[in-house]
Amino acid sequence: MQHGTHLRVPALLICLILLFAVCAHAVTYTEDGGMIVGGDGNDDFSVVDGTNSSYSEQTIVTPPPESPQEKGPGPTFVKSEKMDFYFMLEDGSMECAEMISAGTVHSLVELNGEKTYVDTCRLMYEIDEVPDERRYAMINAQKSGYATLFNRASSKSDVVGRFMTNRICLVLDVGEKFTRIWVDDSVGYIATSSLTFLEGRVENLVTAQVSYNGKTKSGNRINIHMNGKNKSRILEDLPCGTHMTVFSTTEDGWTEIEANGWHAWILSEYVTYDSEETASE
Repeated sequence: MQHGTHLRVPALLICLILLFAVCAHAVTYTEDGGMIVGGDGNDDFSVVDGTNSSYSEQTIVTPPPESPQEKGPGPTFVKSEKMDFYFMLEDGSMECAEMISAGTVHSLVELNGEKTYVDTCRLMYEIDEVPDERRYAMINAQKSGYATLFNRASSKSDVVGRFMTNRICLVLDVGEKFTRIWVDDSVGYIATSSLTFLEGRVENLVTAQVSYNGKTKSGNRINIHMNGKNKSRILEDLPCGTHMTVFSTTEDGWTEIEANGWHAWILSEYVTYDSEETASE
């Protein structure tokens, strides 16, 4: 009996070690306490776009708790304040809108229970005196991949969340060191140096949809990238049919777009302009 007992203990230890190894592969942590789900950073992300990017799609998980946590070795996360949005109708009246994703030209909102794209310039919300050329920005964190949003204008304050580079945000108040923004239904302060300010409404821009082999109703999903380079960071894979606003194209086959709250780049072969889609129907 004693001999059998000695054999079972190592077996239990081996099982625990294997379980730990599996969990360590599935969840890894960033240096400042952020958690990455979906691999160890070296897995290839297989979505159609032909770039053979070495980056895998990863999600920074930083959900705010139901109530503030006690201070510990990692950052303290708190809930964000909410912001009200109103959409100006043709007759000048206002209607409550739920912002889903922001864009400098078109934003996705929910009106009367339906999701629709509207002109961002017709959305009303509380804002301080911000110059027109600084009302929109995108998070610029190309090295780390994300930036931290704080609940006060201090890096020592509680954390509202972390947001990936190239996310479009609405600027509420500009400061020298910290700027107050709305991004993905969260309001807080971000280092001004982590923002690139974007021009507001631009005339003569065209709209398009994500497509595969020219088909916008295909079941494929297409990667969008941080910049127009073959191995640039993948931001998200968008389903065909996703609405885009097109800003520019390059000779080597890239298109600069806004889509689903991103300022991003996509291979031009996966872009079907709305004018082409209408002509083919």
